[in-house]
Amino acid sequence: MRCNVYEDLVREQSAGRSCAMATIVAYQGSIPSRGNAKMLVHEDGSIVGTVGGGAVEAEVILTARDVIASDKPTMLSFSLNDNPRLDTGMVCGGSLDIYIEPICPKPAVYLFGAGHVGLMVDRAARLAGFDTVVIDDRPEFANADRFPDVAQVVAEATYAEGFGKLAPNNRSLIFIATRCHELDAEVLGWALTTPAGYIGMIGSKRKVTTVFTQLQSRGVPPEAFERVHAPVGLDIGADTPEEIAISVVAEFIAWRRRAEAVMPIMRTMRASADQARRKEAS
Repeated sequence: MRCNVYEDLVREQSAGRSCAMATIVAYQGSIPSRGNAKMLVHEDGSIVGTVGGGAVEAEVILTARDVIASDKPTMLSFSLNDNPRLDTGMVCGGSLDIYIEPICPKPAVYLFGAGHVGLMVDRAARLAGFDTVVIDDRPEFANADRFPDVAQVVAEATYAEGFGKLAPNNRSLIFIATRCHELDAEVLGWALTTPAGYIGMIGSKRKVTTVFTQLQSRGVPPEAFERVHAPVGLDIGADTPEEIAISVVAEFIAWRRRAEAVMPIMRTMRASADQARRKEAS
């Protein structure tokens, strides 16, 4: 069984999927499994291996899915003697500790725009533990010499041609910082069709409102923009490309770690556009 767990872990990692490993790390008395048992829990709750079945295993699976979502490990302790519900039908009466650790691939940041800000965001994001993919329609900006350590550089004649080479998933982040409003709108329109977990666009409130209006006129519903952080980044008074990169990547980290104390600072594009419109109307 242990071999099956590890074989499955290799498959999940090769496919770029997240999972969690649950391991019995300590026990006393009689428990419904061996002392070093392992169980791999997938994002959908399916499992390989076992830590004993029953109510204990069901609780471990539920917790493991939370661990995957938060990317933070945890320890569960069970006393089967003190809580008969956990020992139903097993007559074990022991206690055990189960360590649950997330095994998640590095989230990828898709950086649209290889200018000064994009260059700094790439450096900061990689230092923070993200993989980066750089996309631009200018090969003189988007190239391996300028971005030697990124996972991928896409420099097609148009952004639309580059979209087909990208495959963001729900753990991916999309950062939009192209050279003009029209290209930002084009990229954002595509980004909203992907399952990307985070979408952020740089720019002033006026730019946010302009792009919001353009995409609405093309049939994008207002509620779609509630996925978009714009203007992107935490409000630290950033001015230079380096400072902007720190602000932006700080928001990436807050999203990745689900930092609830920071999340309210994040603005959705719809909220930003509505606020700007109210100010213009007043």
